[in-house]
Amino acid sequence: MAGIAGIQGTDNGELNRMLARIKHRGPHEVWINCEQGVNLGCCELNMGESSKVGSHHISDGQRAVILDGRVYNPEKSNMGDAEAALHFYDKFGTEFAGKIDGDFACAISDRGKLILARDTVGVKPLYYGHNDGRLCFASEIKSLVGIADDVKEFPPGYVYSQELGFQRYTCQSVETPDFENYEQAKKVLAQLLEEATERRMKDNAVGGILLSGGLDSSIICCLAKEIKPDIEAFTVSMEGGEDLPLAQDVTRYLDIKHHILMFGEKEISEILPQAIYYQEMFEESCVHGAIANFLAGRFVSPYTDCVLTGEGADEFLGGYDGQFKQGNNQEEVANIVDRLINVAYNTALQRLDRLNAANSMESRTPFLDLRVIDFCLKIPINCKIYGSEQTGKWILREAFDGRLPEHVIHQTKRFFAQGSGVARIMRSLAEEHITEGELAEHNKIEGNPRLSSVEELYYYHMFKEAFPQPAFDRLVGRWDPFKPDFFVR
Repeated sequence: MAGIAGIQGTDNGELNRMLARIKHRGPHEVWINCEQGVNLGCCELNMGESSKVGSHHISDGQRAVILDGRVYNPEKSNMGDAEAALHFYDKFGTEFAGKIDGDFACAISDRGKLILARDTVGVKPLYYGHNDGRLCFASEIKSLVGIADDVKEFPPGYVYSQELGFQRYTCQSVETPDFENYEQAKKVLAQLLEEATERRMKDNAVGGILLSGGLDSSIICCLAKEIKPDIEAFTVSMEGGEDLPLAQDVTRYLDIKHHILMFGEKEISEILPQAIYYQEMFEESCVHGAIANFLAGRFVSPYTDCVLTGEGADEFLGGYDGQFKQGNNQEEVANIVDRLINVAYNTALQRLDRLNAANSMESRTPFLDLRVIDFCLKIPINCKIYGSEQTGKWILREAFDGRLPEHVIHQTKRFFAQGSGVARIMRSLAEEHITEGELAEHNKIEGNPRLSSVEELYYYHMFKEAFPQPAFDRLVGRWDPFKPDFFVR
């Protein structure tokens, strides 16, 4: 993991300020390269083990690369991640991004030219804006506060250069098999997940699993245990949280050392402003999840700076039953699932990235492996959402049936905040500070984002303290497709 930032044009001291604001993404090393009017900076988290030190930046005197993320192409061999990106750039020019198998946001300086690119899913973040005609970019929007105007999110699956503008690229780095029947599809899905987990553990940097007790993280826990028998699991919960007993059942079944952090309302009140600042969001459901994510990162970081998570399965395998069950027919259900996939990069994935990064911890996501995603997109919706009960993630449950306790495999979906116990006290906390009348008045004002609850207004006030410019409001995504977008009137 790394924090990256840069300026095309004269650097008047802004680059150091930009990097200082995202030092949590990489507290071990700061690297700056200035060549022919392109100024690049990187603050890096050195993972240790066999992960290459300094792997997120490289310069050969004429070209330089900074990269946040990981490259998994077999031909990477002993190259660092930035070195591998430069290798693909040398070979394919501005089409390099489509050749990379991995999660990444990167910048290349090539003899005065700047090239930016971001992975197709948007696992790794990137933002940009302008200041007196200079292009500025960074991993997090907090780097650009007071430095760049009209800040925007760099779109996933695009590459940019001044000559070409923004161009969408096609991912050409992976291929997955087709399947003839459901049984074959189950086997392929399980195999691809096994391989994806192994790729993310190959450098021996992974020291634990964020285990909520839900289906997805339990499956990753199972796979990681097979690869690294001494892997450890970490769970955060409030008293009475529904997920904790399931997480305990999983670790007992797999014979894994289990670390548990219990927290209460006091901790929520104390960390809420920090969680909103680091997450850079005020959307209600994402802030709910932020509490448990932020506390988990803080809890785990003394043990390891690299963990596996189960993020991504809900989006690509039909897991949000509270949303897709509102579809009246299979076409509507498929559209809802597509919508949840399309907004993941600036909702669930943003939350995961920011709140682990806030604690200088890298998270790796086997469900978001390009091969796994490619194959999941081939699976018909009726294999993901099955039966009269419309059970989500059906093919995933069946693919791992027998490898975990049956009640874990067939549990119903709960949001992380619900399962950990956070959600039930968040509204009462907000109602101590905000009334329905204040919410109504806010929503009447032209230009204000349309908020759906007193909670969102409470969170919005905290957000504006850190991100006062109106441009930052528009960077916040709406997760639930059944709530109105923030700026639709």
